[in-house]
Amino acid sequence: MQQRARRQQRIASLIGERRIASQAELLDALAEDGIAATQATLSRDLRDLGVVKGPGGYALLGRAHEALEVAGPDAGGVSTADVASAELTPRVESVVATYALSAATAGNLVVVKTGPGLAQLVALEFDRQPPHGVVGTIAGDDTVFVALKTPEGAAELASALGGVS
Repeated sequence: MQQRARRQQRIASLIGERRIASQAELLDALAEDGIAATQATLSRDLRDLGVVKGPGGYALLGRAHEALEVAGPDAGGVSTADVASAELTPRVESVVATYALSAATAGNLVVVKTGPGLAQLVALEFDRQPPHGVVGTIAGDDTVFVALKTPEGAAELASALGGVS
């Protein structure tokens, strides 16, 4: 197995096995397993694996709820039925349906509101698989600005997200 693949596999295992709160802690855990890595390499690996960090530590993208101790089952969400699947990839649709609370336009931006600590997760999927017309995102703690080429594109995306345009 390649060194990179082995390292990334172990990172995923460590994050799945226990709470990892920092890159330094993760580097130490890797070193205990005889895997040397720099902080820059670890940062790239975390990005490649789709790891997100929340108040509960690091979690893999599909298991982000484990990193988010503050988001409860009553956090709401945009219904999957409200999301136009023709406009969004299945992964973006899933993340939006799970974590987005609302979406509204502001010029050529779509402002997506999420629960606390979830904006990075939503922005990551928009950046990985951008719907047509999306040029980038900026994520805060509970708000994502999705920039589109035109205000009309923003209105279409907000509509696909079930938001108010």
